[in-house]
Amino acid sequence: MFWGLSPALDLQEEYLKYGDNSAYELNFLVIGGCDARHLIKTISQAYRHERRYMNLFVVDGCPEIIARQLLLMSLAFEKTTRCGLLEKTRRFLEVYGNILLRPPTSRYVIAKARQLVGMVTNPDFMTCLFPCVSIEQMKYRERDYMENLMNFWATGNTNQFNSCELWEHRLRNSLGLRYDSRAGVFDWDYHMRLKEIASQICFQEYKHFREHGIAFTWLETEVCRPNVTLAAGVYKCGDRYLHRGYLGDIVASPYVAYGLTCEDKDMLKSSHGVSYKRATDVTERNVMRMLYEVENHAKFDASVMSTDTEHNLGMAVMCDFDAKISRSGPEAPLLLREDRDTYINVDYAKVHFLSLSALDHYPHKPQFQGLFHGVFVGQNMLQRVKPSVWSMARDDAVVLMESRKYLVELKRDDVKAFGDPLQQVATAAQCESLSPFNPEMDDYAKFRIKRSSGSFDLGN
Repeated sequence: MFWGLSPALDLQEEYLKYGDNSAYELNFLVIGGCDARHLIKTISQAYRHERRYMNLFVVDGCPEIIARQLLLMSLAFEKTTRCGLLEKTRRFLEVYGNILLRPPTSRYVIAKARQLVGMVTNPDFMTCLFPCVSIEQMKYRERDYMENLMNFWATGNTNQFNSCELWEHRLRNSLGLRYDSRAGVFDWDYHMRLKEIASQICFQEYKHFREHGIAFTWLETEVCRPNVTLAAGVYKCGDRYLHRGYLGDIVASPYVAYGLTCEDKDMLKSSHGVSYKRATDVTERNVMRMLYEVENHAKFDASVMSTDTEHNLGMAVMCDFDAKISRSGPEAPLLLREDRDTYINVDYAKVHFLSLSALDHYPHKPQFQGLFHGVFVGQNMLQRVKPSVWSMARDDAVVLMESRKYLVELKRDDVKAFGDPLQQVATAAQCESLSPFNPEMDDYAKFRIKRSSGSFDLGN
């Protein structure tokens, strides 16, 4: 729910492989992206292509996911004036994939949540401070819910969201009688399913994530504060907040989005089937590259940045620990800058967050007919995509549909069977395949819309 289950894509690059290179403006629709990974990568790598303006429209399943994407984008696009690039990268990864945070990161999230409340409730403030993002096309009730959710983030009270107990509760419910032998379950899931499709993930870090909910660890850090941004179903009741706990992924892990491939081939070395680098290290390198490129519009050179390449922790067995929340009081307030120099100037792209109902209503609006050059569809949102949605895509638009390759809890037959509904949706959209697709081995099914006539039936 809170992170994507496919590698991050540069949507502009994917379109230019098959589309019109002379286009001066590109429009993309992201349905079910979950974690802003495609948005951040597309914007950060825009300098690699001919300059053109991009509009990125985002539809997701619930306001919690939209709020998290706002937070992650504000972390990614903040200038490195208060902290260095490495600290910014690790702060991003902690918020992205750990149920526990370091105290400094927790204080930062509280301050950032207060700032986001001001943005959500005041569109002029958002336009002034963070102009590359817009929520004006979301419903007022969704904005009100996001305001309530972000106020919960800003409380700083650990007693209202005990993430460790919530993780263990989810784990016990999912495993049932197998809970006492959960180490064997983790071993089976890794060696029988995950290792063959994501060999960069080492068993020690995967086991640590399954046991404690902490995906990204570093030798010199210690986490003890709850990541309140992973709460779902938050409602205010008097002076307290009620929530439905943690409803996110506890099996696949957040390594998939950034931790499986890397432009620096030295990060992917292995020996006898064991990777030198952890998926954590690969993820850190990829996220650091994106954060550097979006600010500097230049190629990232790891040697110039003096990043550590000598420690090979993929082959090390790290000692385990009991993840616990410190019982201190509310976090001390942290003041953030709120001026025009807070965020990186992104004058070549804008992200528009839409309501989920946009999939029903926007196909009937004239301004959206034939608008999108590319469409991404997440596997969890495929059933929500009606045939009428495709009237918003241009002829020759590139369509990327996410497979269920990395859903470890599914059987191989179920992963393979997901290719049939993908093909049905592609047929309804009048698509032709751009490459052979194997649901068990490929991350995405790639199509191009090729209509026989210029009309499209909106009644479907």
